[in-house]
Amino acid sequence: MKFLLKGFLVLLFVAFVTQAQAQLKYGVKAGLNINNISQNYANSDDEFETNARLGYHIGATVDYTLSDVISLQSGLLLTSKGFSFDLEDGLPDGVTVEGYDRVILNYLEVPINIAYKTGDLQIFAGPYLAVGIGGKNKYDYTYSDGTDEFSESGDSKMKPVFGEVGAGDLADDENPYSALDLGFNLGVGYQVGPMLINASYSLGFANLNPGYEGTDFDPK
Repeated sequence: MKFLLKGFLVLLFVAFVTQAQAQLKYGVKAGLNINNISQNYANSDDEFETNARLGYHIGATVDYTLSDVISLQSGLLLTSKGFSFDLEDGLPDGVTVEGYDRVILNYLEVPINIAYKTGDLQIFAGPYLAVGIGGKNKYDYTYSDGTDEFSESGDSKMKPVFGEVGAGDLADDENPYSALDLGFNLGVGYQVGPMLINASYSLGFANLNPGYEGTDFDPK
């Protein structure tokens, strides 16, 4: 089973607050992102429908000028990603469901982008590396078949792990996900005074599912 993180980053604001040298600028970044996953199961019948989830990102940035039109952009971001389950997927006739089930995954992320600038407009692209620092699976929903109703609510922790999951690694209220994520960014930005307004697309290549010691489970 393979999950690929996808995100379209919107309303991503950068304000350069300090200029250390003519070619080096520091700043802060904050904004929203819309995230979902893609799946690639060995058996496609195991795949389930998901919906996009709204997240956020905030952190520090640095822009190093390499020439009149090229700069190197990086930083450190706290980023919330994830997805939500489509609770209506696979329901039999006459059964309805109301509510939500969301998976929230938090990361510390380092982008490394090359930006081409012309006037106030810029185009940027480059890889990113992220390390998971925790998350939650939160749910609250009610099923009804027209006669009876069943409700459930609560949450469980999403635990980032490196390598395989062994016996005793997880508490009863924990679910694992692979801590390392890497991917590629592509976007555009427009400078308005000290503020840069960006819109970008990020495609993750990492498998979210860890392996399990002592089993034949293959997360690929």
